[in-house]
Amino acid sequence: MSLYGFVLFLHVAAVLALFVCLSFEALSLLRLRRASTLAEARLWVQPVPRLPLWTGVSALVVFGSGIYLAMRMSAFGQAWIDLTIVALLAIVPLGALTGKRMRTIRQALTNTSTLERDLISRLDDSLLKVSLSMRICIFLGIVLLMAAKPGLLPSVSIVVSSIFLGLLWPLAFWRRRTLVSATGTAVGNR
Repeated sequence: MSLYGFVLFLHVAAVLALFVCLSFEALSLLRLRRASTLAEARLWVQPVPRLPLWTGVSALVVFGSGIYLAMRMSAFGQAWIDLTIVALLAIVPLGALTGKRMRTIRQALTNTSTLERDLISRLDDSLLKVSLSMRICIFLGIVLLMAAKPGLLPSVSIVVSSIFLGLLWPLAFWRRRTLVSATGTAVGNR
């Protein structure tokens, strides 16, 4: 196997790993929002140990191997490559912001004995939903860019559409529900 073939394999494997990491994060966020007990919330706060580390390593491998592949193909200067790099770099701060919020939630779950109103509102944080939705949509847009290798205008359209869909997705799919406690008072939007 040539070095190019091995790096291409690493690139594809890292893309798949990144997809798996985003899928586990989506499952975790969905289950956290539906948790009715502290034990259930603690179970889903991090369903896979070191998930942020796996996500970061996968993203770095995708980025590094993608740079190598682009250099080998002499593809720098093509719009889809440049916009793929920009889109990948746009995902980083969203992931970092989500990681910071999730660490705060994890600490709160560790230091409490009941699901309090403040903790319930943290579990329903809109920023977590928007960040995840944007990262998934941008990621899928990048996969489309890699598959289609379009020119400048279609590449820009794909990235802008991905961002737009990432902003709209939480409105359509992350419905809010109000739960009523045993006393009859609303305990939080879910």
